[in-house]
Amino acid sequence: MSPFICKWLLPWLLLALAAPMGASGAEFSAKMLLTQKGRVMPGKIYVKDNKMRQEFLDAEGDTVTIVRRDKRRVWVIMPWDKTYVEMPLGLHLPGQFLQIPPQAVSQRRICSEEMGGYQVERIEVIMPGGSRQTYWVAPKLGLPIKTVSGERQYSVEYLDIREKQIEDRLFEVPPGCQKAIISSDLP
Repeated sequence: MSPFICKWLLPWLLLALAAPMGASGAEFSAKMLLTQKGRVMPGKIYVKDNKMRQEFLDAEGDTVTIVRRDKRRVWVIMPWDKTYVEMPLGLHLPGQFLQIPPQAVSQRRICSEEMGGYQVERIEVIMPGGSRQTYWVAPKLGLPIKTVSGERQYSVEYLDIREKQIEDRLFEVPPGCQKAIISSDLP
């Protein structure tokens, strides 16, 4: 894989793997705020039937990540270059999907509250090693709409959630994009 691809691919892949995958039937778009170590990255997210698309603006332009559980694929699309990288879904990277991690040592419901027009359950999770994460889960959507990890200085929040029909084409590689050649000789 070229250093250029590595430079841009890894951050977007990690973001995709930290993204929500709603319950079957969840269909919405939202603004997304990802904060990591004080750096805020605004973006947009689309979710439909276990498919997810994230869009972020970076130094090169828009970067799009599509996660397709049904095809067991992740595509990172670089529209400025009209290229994409394809990887199998299921890579064991930290934070796969914004869900309460199955390896959590404990979960504790703190309260019910309203957030962004949704009733949510605030849940505190303790991970192996003792780190704590807090999730605000919207049962109607079947997924968290906010997560915070103080130790990792990381948070993701979905704002201006719009439940609406999402076009299937948003979850496909756009016509005209060429698959990038990936070699296994990482620097």
